[in-house]
Amino acid sequence: MKTPAPATVKAVLFVIFVMTLVCLPFAVFGEEFVLPLLESRAQQTGALVLIAIALLACDSVAPIPATLVIMYLGAKAGWLAGIVGGTIGMSLGVLAAAWVGRAAVGRLAPKFFPDAELARLRASLQDRLALTLACLRSVPVLAETSVIVAAAMGIPVRRIFVATLLPNLVVAAIYSFAAEESATTAAVTFLATMAASWLLWKIGLRRPVSPT
Repeated sequence: MKTPAPATVKAVLFVIFVMTLVCLPFAVFGEEFVLPLLESRAQQTGALVLIAIALLACDSVAPIPATLVIMYLGAKAGWLAGIVGGTIGMSLGVLAAAWVGRAAVGRLAPKFFPDAELARLRASLQDRLALTLACLRSVPVLAETSVIVAAAMGIPVRRIFVATLLPNLVVAAIYSFAAEESATTAAVTFLATMAASWLLWKIGLRRPVSPT
């Protein structure tokens, strides 16, 4: 049996470390406060949209179930509000996650990797940055983790933001339209989105990386 390379083990441990940081607020505070907060402004469309955007913007540092927020917004304020508010909120969340990655986690990355290895990992991630971020946008925890890791590796925040803008719009649209249906439809939509993301990832990996 082939033993994993030390660099691979360190990379896996680093990703697990970031995932733990993302999951920690859920374990400490829980997410029960989110739905009552949304319900408190259910009849005030403008306020509901602003609250949803604020919640999604804090997704990387607070226990926010993004799917629930978008679906609730779409159900109560309409699919257009769900798409616009969801896209803006998730995009602000990307900026917040990238800031955490650059300002906080990025300072810890050198403790996991020497400079040469860090540069190699950065180059490897940049090769398939758009594919990776797009496929993980709809995956809980990994959506935030992928952005934080990319920023921690030194990838420019602007590039991360641009790479996630269209996927954010797609995810917001999917859950905003699904919000008008039943809970069963919502569950099926979630599972179908996960499956589509996995399939897109597998197809994307088969394509050769263009030389830079």
